[in-house]
Amino acid sequence: MFTKSELINLKTSFGNAYPDYFKQLEACNTQQELADTYEKIKADAFEKAKPFLAEGDDPTGFPAIALTTQQYNNLISAQGDNIKVYVTAMINTAQLIQPSFNVGQTVASLMGGGITAIGTIAGAAFGEGIVGGMVATLAVAAGVEAVTVAGLVTLIAVAIIAIIIPIIYFMLKPACCFVVVLNETNNQLNWVDDYNVHGKPIGHTPFISAAIDIPQPIPGAGRYVYCGLVQTDKRDAALVGTQYGFTYSGNSGAYKANFGVECPLTSLYVDNNCFCEIGSSSEDAANQTDSKNVLSYTASSVNPKLDVSINCNSGSGYVAYYIARVKDGSLN
Repeated sequence: MFTKSELINLKTSFGNAYPDYFKQLEACNTQQELADTYEKIKADAFEKAKPFLAEGDDPTGFPAIALTTQQYNNLISAQGDNIKVYVTAMINTAQLIQPSFNVGQTVASLMGGGITAIGTIAGAAFGEGIVGGMVATLAVAAGVEAVTVAGLVTLIAVAIIAIIIPIIYFMLKPACCFVVVLNETNNQLNWVDDYNVHGKPIGHTPFISAAIDIPQPIPGAGRYVYCGLVQTDKRDAALVGTQYGFTYSGNSGAYKANFGVECPLTSLYVDNNCFCEIGSSSEDAANQTDSKNVLSYTASSVNPKLDVSINCNSGSGYVAYYIARVKDGSLN
């Protein structure tokens, strides 16, 4: 779980960056007021970002995150306490779109996060139907270089608000599951649905892009793998934690990757646990995670060729951290 000092630091940084939003949230007296205010703030941030978005873009929800090579390697090798270390470090430093990013990393973040073009140059290129490959990447890069600082900061706000506010204001009470989902395939993963046996969903990433290669001579050229975020929490005043399943589909719906997670609040019957399978349902994954009651699980299929896995940081603790992977061998 985030320590008190970590949450204070996050809240202070957020208040300094977005004082108006901060005042609105601090004035709330109930969880329902917080939830309603959060939705209003997201809508306001999205409205302000519209002049910088390509037509049809919607950066609401948890954004997909473009991982540097080091971040990716850390996540795929993490076990035990390192799962919490790397997941919380990624969130705590708001590794979304930052002013310090080079052009390549900003392009990767924008394309993978659902914001496909910014600035008049990139917007015009996409408006003419240039939507794929190197040409699209170069067009977005041109937009990144051309957009004003104010425009980029506005886009940053949409992404940060989507994920930071829930952490600061909705993760203060146990029990909570926080899942990082790595897309290690050659196609986009799309959210299908979820199912709570008990607890409530907090948020998820609607789609997780396939890895992209930023070409030379763009600064920061290289491969970027994407991850998504999924969070579930116990209901207010509930005497049980959260038991939850969710599903992503890939290859235009050819397969479904199902994951289940549980943080039970007390360990009288089960511990924090996880489960995964292929081609089933969110409901079945949610039920199976409780009955299996393990910290690590894998599943594979031959047709389509797919491997899925999920690992939890610890069997105890009021916040459980998970790294889930969907692989088809294309990144090998």
